[in-house]
Amino acid sequence: MSENLKENTAKNFFWAMLSNGTQQVVMLLVGVLLARKLEVSDYGMVAMLTVFSVLAQNLQESGFSMALCNKRDAEHRDFNAVFWLSVCISVVVYTVLFFCAPLIAAFNHTPELTLVARVIFLGFVVISFNTAHWAYLYKHLMVRERTISQVSSSLISSAIGLTSAFMGAGYWSLVAMDMGYKVSISFFYWYFSPWRPTFEFDLRPAFSLFKFSCKILLTNLLTTLNAQVLQALLGHFFPRGNVVGQYSQANKWSLMGTNMLTGMISNVVQPVLVKITDDADRQVRVFRKMLRFTSFLAFPALWGLGLIAPEFIPLAIGDKWLPCVPLLQVICFAAPFLPLGQLFAQLLISKGNSTRYLCITAAFLLLQLSAVVGLYPYGVEHMLYAIAGLNIMWIFVWWSGVRKLLRLPLKYVVLDVFPFFVIALITTLSAHFLGSLIEHMILRLIVKLLIAGAHYWAWMHLLKPVVYQESLEFLRQRKKK
Repeated sequence: MSENLKENTAKNFFWAMLSNGTQQVVMLLVGVLLARKLEVSDYGMVAMLTVFSVLAQNLQESGFSMALCNKRDAEHRDFNAVFWLSVCISVVVYTVLFFCAPLIAAFNHTPELTLVARVIFLGFVVISFNTAHWAYLYKHLMVRERTISQVSSSLISSAIGLTSAFMGAGYWSLVAMDMGYKVSISFFYWYFSPWRPTFEFDLRPAFSLFKFSCKILLTNLLTTLNAQVLQALLGHFFPRGNVVGQYSQANKWSLMGTNMLTGMISNVVQPVLVKITDDADRQVRVFRKMLRFTSFLAFPALWGLGLIAPEFIPLAIGDKWLPCVPLLQVICFAAPFLPLGQLFAQLLISKGNSTRYLCITAAFLLLQLSAVVGLYPYGVEHMLYAIAGLNIMWIFVWWSGVRKLLRLPLKYVVLDVFPFFVIALITTLSAHFLGSLIEHMILRLIVKLLIAGAHYWAWMHLLKPVVYQESLEFLRQRKKK
């Protein structure tokens, strides 16, 4: 049983890594082409709506899919109730937002935003039709099927976005790409999931999940606000979309790295932790292994992106995006702590402790909102410094939330995370100082990458941490197969 779980977890991590890795590569290539073709204000236009779109999507989903995944004996009637309730909620929420679109446009001092909002908000209505199907695939650890769905949808939506952009559609190409992804992913989830809804409008099973789901819903709403509050307020503080566009571009590149890691975690960790929730010692071992693996990848990858940002941004997407370089570097410095925090969050969910999860998320939002509002007169960089500091500090808050549930001493967390933090820091600083000696931009970029990669590999080869050896062994086994 133990070996089967270990093997299945490794396989699912592989598929999750493949899914997120492929999607990020696709988005990188597409992002480069679109950033060169579109204006900064085009990105700002769509970015102003992101917070409303994601909040509405969370309301539509209402935490029921995660509640379904957490329910061990979920039946057809449970999935069916969640499906129909999700569709009904999405229609109601879209109707409200349709009439609120002029107010959103007025808040951002951008009248043309009204029509854009009404179109882009249709996306979460489309998504509502796959809520239960996603939950089925997630609950049954069908990571391979979700990988195919997500990668295929990314390719289809990218083709739509690029075609529209090169036909001169401007910011509408970003809208089309978003809608293309949501329609495609809904189709594929339906295709791969064997479950089908029936016309039985019994919503009682969904309401029985409400005690757990309502806390997840509130938490998801707060998490969305945490991720989007700065972007949302920038549209109000700095009209015309240029500042929002620069921040959106910087944030996008950082998210490519963090989403890959958090996607792996969300796809695999919570179902695995639920399966072994009755074995506390085993859960600690599994959690610590995931903590080490995430640190092993997150620090070099995300700090590496910040390292090469001064060369990569102008070379990849043009000089018009140079103002986003310092923003990207600040974001990248704190970015590795986001997937680590996600690990703790998934642990709380697996333990059914959605109340504590909610409280920690709400506290972070209040502090972040205070920092953004208080520091906006000093510019977006100062806001980001404050938010970065909060993200780093918050790891200790997450730990305090789980330590009694899992008997996880702080020294274990430090032992699992700190070595990779130090090695990645030394590696990044070495590559930065040596690379700065070279004037030619392309050559400097190459040298930085080579030095950072070789330095990190050398440290891993010298110290031989367990996670490094296990990763090599897993790759060898995959090669043999």
